[in-house]
Amino acid sequence: MENAWIPTNQSNLQTVSKFPAKVSDETVDFLEELLAEAKSGKLVGLGIVTLYLDGKYSLDLRGEARIEGNQMSVAGMLSSLQKIVLENH
Repeated sequence: MENAWIPTNQSNLQTVSKFPAKVSDETVDFLEELLAEAKSGKLVGLGIVTLYLDGKYSLDLRGEARIEGNQMSVAGMLSSLQKIVLENH
């Protein structure tokens, strides 16, 4: 290949991760806000997606989000989350 850059000393290369290796202050702050709302009784259910450092994720429903009759509310929450993700990337 013409004009191709070939590294001669690969010992200086470092692994690059798209995930931070430290605690996310924003995530902790948000969880503390949610906990306070739950303790005060304002937050009665969760539909939550969690992303872990290794790239794994989980999906879960808790509280009123699991109650039969709230399926449409949860479906609306998920639809709104999808819209947010697609618009921000």
